[in-house]
Amino acid sequence: MRPAGLSHPPLAPSQSVTENDWYQRACQVIQGIKRAVQARQPWVIDDVVSLAAGIVTSLRTNDQLLEKVLQRDAGDFVVMNAVNVAIVSVKIGEGLEYESAKLEQIALAGLLHDLGMFALPDSLLYKTSALTEEEARIMREHPQHGSCLVEEVGASYPWVGRVIIQEHERMDGSGYPGGLTGDHIDEMALIIGLADAFDALTNSRPYRRGRSPHQAIRTLLVSGKTVFPHHLLKALVEQLSIYPLGTTVRLNTGETGVVSQLNRQYPLRPILRLLQSGHVSVSKTVDLRAETSLHIVEVVPVG
Repeated sequence: MRPAGLSHPPLAPSQSVTENDWYQRACQVIQGIKRAVQARQPWVIDDVVSLAAGIVTSLRTNDQLLEKVLQRDAGDFVVMNAVNVAIVSVKIGEGLEYESAKLEQIALAGLLHDLGMFALPDSLLYKTSALTEEEARIMREHPQHGSCLVEEVGASYPWVGRVIIQEHERMDGSGYPGGLTGDHIDEMALIIGLADAFDALTNSRPYRRGRSPHQAIRTLLVSGKTVFPHHLLKALVEQLSIYPLGTTVRLNTGETGVVSQLNRQYPLRPILRLLQSGHVSVSKTVDLRAETSLHIVEVVPVG
């Protein structure tokens, strides 16, 4: 049974709309909501509901939207973060074997998880230097703002406000705004919090460069053990792999390649498109699960 309100036709990629075009369209929808919130004008949730259903529909077919997230394109990071977090959250939910209806709930909450950030001035959102103590306090109030904003337009989606208010809570009590611990935090909020942490590590901010997806996964496996449940970290790794899509690696033969497809049961042995003279070879693909004499020896830094 579909959750109440998630009955709109999904804005999903189709043969006439590429994943790249769809991703840009999704960002445009979120950008429109950001402008409306900043101008204190009314906005509707229907298009976001359709986006949520579209994400689930697309990821059920292929991982091209996930590849788009991992490309780390330039743009408005506040807007792109909303779309990226929704996509990665759905992948984590798939790893937990959630049914489609719950995946759509996760996608919707993911798209709106930082809604309260839109109520903050751009001078604070895009500040390149360290925040003052007062600015940090204002920034940490955005979950409450977001929860109130979604309640004004989405009374049929009570889980969204709950997730927004808890998304920055952490298992060890180090999060905010309530300092909640353990089972007091909704699992959906923890999923979105983990996806948000991954996106924050991989995508650049005005004050720092982003890390590679591989580095982000390794960081979360080390530093995330006390703040996120083990089964969520496990689902993230299983869905994105230690070598996420787009990671450049070197083989024991000295050849380099780009991860083009994951082998879910063999996360250390993905499918690669080999590089020739610095360019991806369209013709040569290697499946490390089948080519047992080959193995990855290191990740190659890019950029």
